[in-house]
Amino acid sequence: MEFIRRGSRRKALALSGWRPDERVLDVCTGTGELALTFASQGARVVGADIARGMLKRAINKGPRSAWVEMDASNLAFTENSFEISVLSLALHHMPIAVQLAVLKELRRVTTKRIVIIEPHTPANPRWFALWAGVAALIDESEYIHEWVQQDFVDTCFAANLNVESIHVTSLGLHRIILCDPEISIPKG
Repeated sequence: MEFIRRGSRRKALALSGWRPDERVLDVCTGTGELALTFASQGARVVGADIARGMLKRAINKGPRSAWVEMDASNLAFTENSFEISVLSLALHHMPIAVQLAVLKELRRVTTKRIVIIEPHTPANPRWFALWAGVAALIDESEYIHEWVQQDFVDTCFAANLNVESIHVTSLGLHRIILCDPEISIPKG
């Protein structure tokens, strides 16, 4: 599945609008692949993750990024520390309350754009159970059954993020959600 993720990461970089003078935060960086995608283009990237083992794997890939052990729902950065923040394939592993805390923290520390890569879900509710069953075989998220039914755009609005656009990629397996961290106007 790595070749699919690699394509999503490159597309996220292209869609981010990142410029060489801007700082990038990769939250829930895991083994650092998305951070390293940005760093390979010259970005000053900080990769943050709460899982020490994952960070060790990221560090072993090279010093092109700064790596910090940190809880994404309580970031130790000042407001507006980064122009771009990215988060890849992590939110579907969290209950909605934690997702909201993470998204609010990203909004707090980001000035220009938040880029989120997550599994794409079927539009037709009749496919939810089948999709969740297949996804559970590939991805061991205990929250996958909730994720498949979640309206993630509403979750972003609840975190006061403006969803600019959604791009389906990687053979329809991922979606890239671009958010403006400026406070959104509530729907309705």
